[in-house]
Amino acid sequence: MVDTSWNIETDTSGTITIPGATGDTFPSFSVGDDITIAFLVDEMAEGEIDILREFVRYANDSTSNTGLDIRGRPWYHESIHPQSSYSSQLVHLVPGDVLSDIDDWWCVITSGTFSTNSIGVNRQVELELFVVARGAEYSDRALVENEFEAGL
Repeated sequence: MVDTSWNIETDTSGTITIPGATGDTFPSFSVGDDITIAFLVDEMAEGEIDILREFVRYANDSTSNTGLDIRGRPWYHESIHPQSSYSSQLVHLVPGDVLSDIDDWWCVITSGTFSTNSIGVNRQVELELFVVARGAEYSDRALVENEFEAGL
């Protein structure tokens, strides 16, 4: 198992730095795909873990819809839960220094799981993400929202 770091740039909570993603769940990224990444969270500050818990708690099928249009272009729609502390499930997923050969991506968090297993096993957050666009093609959040957010 290879551990790698990631930064998750959110709209309201800034950047969350996650020191490790488990290598056996490392996905291949492609626009329009649903992917899953399991992150190790034991070395994170509790405040950052709380932000991830918010996404795990409130991101689900009733708060986001994603898909591809007839041309194969991705789209997403959000109905953010009123109790959540974030205003968008769209995040910018940026690889850490160890993963400098991997592109950054704009993704929508569609669901998640927080796991606290038996003693001696790291806590993990598993996020399910819908890949909207390559980070290199869209320099900021507003461009991504204008291009891919569907006003259903």
